Amino acid sequence: MRWKWILGITAGIIVALFITAYIIIASYDFNKLKPRIKAIAKEYTGRELTLGGNIKLGIGFSPSLEVEDAAFQNAAWGSRPQMAQIKKLEIQVALIPILSGEIEVKQLTFLNPDIIIEIDKSGKSNLDFDIPQASETKTPETKGDDETRTIFSIGNVRIEKAKIAYKDHQSGITDALTIESLQLEGPAFGDPGDIDLKGNYNKIAFEITGSLGPLSGILNPDEQWPLNLTIAAVDSTVSIAGHITNIMEVQGIDLKIAAKGPDIANFQQFTGEPLPFKGPFAVAGHLSAPTLENFKISDIAILMGKSKINGEIALNQKSPRPQINAKFHSAKLDLRPFIKQDNSGSQTETKDKKSETKSNKIFSAEPFDLQALHQVDAAVSFRADQILTHRIALDKFNIDLSLKNGHLIIKPLASNIGGGELSSKLDLLAKENHANLTAKITAKKINIGEMLKKLGIAQDLEGVLDININLTGQGKSVAALMAGLNGDVVAILSEGQMPVKYLNLVGADITTSLLKIVNPLEKKIERTTINCAVCDFNIKDGLAKSDIIMIDDPDKTLLSTGTVNLKTEALDFGIHTKPKEGIGTKETGKISVSLSAITKPFKLGGTLATPSLGISPERTVKTIGSVLLGPAGWASLFVSDSSGKENPCAAALKIAGEGTPKKTATSAKEKEQKGTSEEKEKGWGTKIKNFFSKPKE
Repeated sequence: MRWKWILGITAGIIVALFITAYIIIASYDFNKLKPRIKAIAKEYTGRELTLGGNIKLGIGFSPSLEVEDAAFQNAAWGSRPQMAQIKKLEIQVALIPILSGEIEVKQLTFLNPDIIIEIDKSGKSNLDFDIPQASETKTPETKGDDETRTIFSIGNVRIEKAKIAYKDHQSGITDALTIESLQLEGPAFGDPGDIDLKGNYNKIAFEITGSLGPLSGILNPDEQWPLNLTIAAVDSTVSIAGHITNIMEVQGIDLKIAAKGPDIANFQQFTGEPLPFKGPFAVAGHLSAPTLENFKISDIAILMGKSKINGEIALNQKSPRPQINAKFHSAKLDLRPFIKQDNSGSQTETKDKKSETKSNKIFSAEPFDLQALHQVDAAVSFRADQILTHRIALDKFNIDLSLKNGHLIIKPLASNIGGGELSSKLDLLAKENHANLTAKITAKKINIGEMLKKLGIAQDLEGVLDININLTGQGKSVAALMAGLNGDVVAILSEGQMPVKYLNLVGADITTSLLKIVNPLEKKIERTTINCAVCDFNIKDGLAKSDIIMIDDPDKTLLSTGTVNLKTEALDFGIHTKPKEGIGTKETGKISVSLSAITKPFKLGGTLATPSLGISPERTVKTIGSVLLGPAGWASLFVSDSSGKENPCAAALKIAGEGTPKKTATSAKEKEQKGTSEEKEKGWGTKIKNFFSKPKE
């Protein structure tokens, strides 16, 4: 049984070796390792590592070294001397390698660490370590066993009850991160490891799982550091996969990012402000950035409900002003599920809102803040086959936006609406907070009923709408801009129908009077029919004067002239209704007007914020007087035969086209004004002159 003696002796020797090793380790002064550990920290970070307590040994199959009150130096400009403070640090090491001078850390545990990450006013982070050059780095020289440089490797990392503060001294932003537990597993220093993190950000719970690159890659600027993470928070998930070449400088980024969740409004917990959208979402994109000053997000796919947006965006911060370039496209963009519909309009709500408003004006006098237009340059384009909101449906929508040195140009902003066409141009030049604005908007044959049909709304509001708007203005607020506004506005509606209930939207105070105008014969009606409606305003230095406002229906013709003072927001309009029969004499061809025959003479006064409507014969006399001295087109609007088949639209369009003419044009200046008037008639007026004319059979 000789082999039994051999096995027994061998086992005894092994046990003796282990006992001897434990005796040696237990009697070894591990505080001698402090210079090596500090040297390694200094070599890789350029910062001092302080180990306040003694290094203690925990005896076990895998011995552990423990040290209390460890601290890591902060940047010289930091708000506190220590970047990190650790109440207790535990290092579990392999037994055999330590006998040969190697430190193989099987697990590194941080208990109650307190860390601060800061950005100074110049944008520098305290994570920007001053790492010495390799040629200048010196290996610690000691005697005996310390002559050999310690080989250092780490397996697993565990963190419990960590506090991490973030302070941006540029913006004043302060955030707080708490890590309840973090487990990072990796078999060796050079291998990637799995991560499992649970914590909260500004008291919002989150969880991160996945894998990270090797710890050695954090300090190696030439090594691609891979990561594959899933972040769960506020019932949503975000996945990040790819690599970062230089993680310390945040350079060489190549990441695919995706996020999805049941309701994007949940992210309000992070932003602190209500989001303009709500509902389920999915977002994906490919982020590539040589540096944070030059990045691009391509393959963008945004899914919100049944809407989807694709595109790309790039940012270049190396130019004097950051340059943004973006292109987006959507086959269908239905914004209705994400936008809260404002159904307010009742009398009570209107009064409440008025009582809460300090100013009695519509146009705000608050100064513009246009600094953002000077901060970046941009070129943005967006195309959509269809856009749906609660009140409007757009087809073949496209917009191009250009911003350079505070000069914003939107050209074109075009779309098809209800079978018609909308085209517009906006030019805004911002000099500090002073705005110089030019706007042109043209709408042709917009079929309101057809548009509402696409929205699935009952077609109780109908009509074909044409609009032409040309405006220029400048100022440091909306009120100042409107006070100096110049331009003209022409709007035409044909084949229209409007429910009487819509009059309630203007408030109960004037609804009764409006009903008298709309329904002078006091019929029981639910909707009013409009043969045609014409509105023309000439605006000069903030005074908007109407050449003609006319609404014609089967029973009557409503006529109005007046002004809107955009400086004071005062209204001054005379409104007159003329029945289709019983006014004028066809035989004489001249006006035969009796004030008593004109039904319900009204005056619209007050302001835009608080309009008032009431019966005013005096205002009627004034307006009729101006009509009698005006052009023949005006007079014809007050003449009707007994049949009631006359169509006043053509005459109203002529007035809208040429404006209120002068008596004669004798001087050169007057001839020039007359020529301008004729050009206006040949332009807009001629184009719409026969718009409402019925085709010949």
